[in-house]
Formats: sequence, C-alpha cells, structure tokens
Amino acid sequence: MKTSLLSLRALALGTLLVGATLASEPALADDCQINLSQSQMDFGQVMPPSTNAALNAGNLHSLGNRVISLNASCPQPSKLLLVLRGEQLGADFKFAKQGQTRVTLSNALLDGRSVELAQVKAPGAAAGAYSPSITVVPGDMIIPVSGGLPATGSVLSLQVEIQPVVPVAELRTREAKTLEANLSFEVRVY
Repeated sequence: MKTSLLSLRALALGTLLVGATLASEPALADDCQINLSQSQMDFGQVMPPSTNAALNAGNLHSLGNRVISLNASCPQPSKLLLVLRGEQLGADFKFAKQGQTRVTLSNALLDGRSVELAQVKAPGAAAGAYSPSITVVPGDMIIPVSGGLPATGSVLSLQVEIQPVVPVAELRTREAKTLEANLSFEVRVY
C-alpha cells in the first residue's frame, strides 16, 4: 500500500493567498507506487468578495478549481483499490473551519485503456454504479471498472479535480490565520 498526501493551505488577512502542497510519503507497500503531478498548487491571491458578488449557497466563496494527475503503478497486474482519507464536512472534504473541498475523479486509464470508476463498500465487494467521473468523500473506496466488472492492471492514471470553497466570514479577518485541509490517497491491491 502506498499513500500520497494532498495538503491545502491558505492565509487569510484582508486578501487571501492560497496554496496547496502535494507530497508523496513512503508507506508500507504491496510495492505499488503512487504519485501526484504537482508538488505545489498555487491558487494565487484571492480578495474577499464584495457585498454585491454572487456567492454559492451558504455564502461560500470559491477559490477556483484545480486539476492534478494521480498515477499509481504496481509491479504485477492486479485489481487496484484507491482509498481517500480526510476530514469530512457535509458531503465534501473539510477545508478550513467551515469550508469544503469537493473532489472529483475522472479520465481514468488502466494500462492505457479507458476505464470507468465505481465505489465499493469493501475490497472485493460488488461495485456500485460506475461512471467515467465520480465525486468522492473521505473514506470512499474506488475501483477501476471495465465492462461492468472490476478491471485488472498495473498502472492506474486519473485526474483529480479539487474545488475548495470557504465561507465569506472566514475570509474577512484582521489577523492572519491559516486555512487548511489534508487529503490522502492510498492505493491497495486486492
């Protein structure tokens, strides 16, 4: 099993400088490797929205969408399981005190072949509905699917779209504070 950590961080003080750090961490393994495409993700400088700005439901301010690539490789063709971990708030990953980060997986390839993605309750369990794109929450277990069945391969590549939103109240502060979230990806063979 190999784990890769995604850490989102922001500094709020009138304006907001937001960045994300992606780091692979060594883990006990089935000799699989997992890598994220960027070591640092920079959302740039974000101003708190004006009072006339259109906001999401709940007065949430979007920090913009980012897409990274995830690549996992194992020495032998196997059935692969991707597990996502992080703190949950509502139907998404928690970001900052009251913000959320929606995470969507898409464009999956297994050994260069296009596959769909499905959620499972446990390794080896029957796959739920499968799709080319799937929104995930902490604890989700995702498998590649081909022809409605779990697919076997050694190299899994997919795109991870990250969409953080923060309540406007968290952006309006006189003191600097760090807004952050952690999300980890783990690949297992089953």
